[in-house]
Amino acid sequence: MNRLKISGFALALVACAPLAAFAQSAAGAWDLSVETPQGATTMNVALTQAADKLTGTLSSPLGEVPMTGTFANGDATVAATIDVQGMSLTLTFKGKITGDTFNGTVQFGEFGEGPFTGKRAGAAAPAAATAAARPAPAASAASTAPSSGNASGKWDVILSLAGAGDFPMTATLTQTGANVTGMISSQAGDVPVTGTLTDNALNVKFTAQTPNGDIPVILTGTLAGNTFTGKATIEGLGEADWTAKRAQQ
Repeated sequence: MNRLKISGFALALVACAPLAAFAQSAAGAWDLSVETPQGATTMNVALTQAADKLTGTLSSPLGEVPMTGTFANGDATVAATIDVQGMSLTLTFKGKITGDTFNGTVQFGEFGEGPFTGKRAGAAAPAAATAAARPAPAASAASTAPSSGNASGKWDVILSLAGAGDFPMTATLTQTGANVTGMISSQAGDVPVTGTLTDNALNVKFTAQTPNGDIPVILTGTLAGNTFTGKATIEGLGEADWTAKRAQQ
């Protein structure tokens, strides 16, 4: 998946930025668990996306066949025709893609339907590994950790989305010891953040609530005087850049 180029604290406003800027992608490999009339089975789907058109392959115990479909606003519909003992059977998958999950129902031709659940193959684990590699320190450890700078105050933040432009917003932060708490604000509302600032190194996290579901985000950065710069990991979407400047009082 393409890595998003975004600026800083404003990532906390993943829920507030235009949804199109964080549009989900159906492209990739998916591992599906499907309830069929004969019981549960596992299928694998590999999809390629061009605008709202999907093409790919469906792999099942009955072999591999091509599939086509559409994707818009997180909703995916893909169909494939398999051969079952000499009879053609069209499987139509309709579901919602939220981050690295793909859940919905599958229609078995004229023989009814059943639910399916799916996860993006090879994507959920790296996202979790990235988060684990840079966790926000526990509150008990943070309270005794030294901190050189001070994040307290109001910050002017620019969220720069590749292909979508810049989105200004504000962050109001409070630092106690090494602990940092606060709120990111825009016209769409407020998003809370918590974390630490230790030796001018920022590490905060939050869960953005979007129409496509919750998205965990970890922000890391460096405080230099009245400026923050850093990196962020948006689960299921990739990495981003961010900047923020302390507002004039």
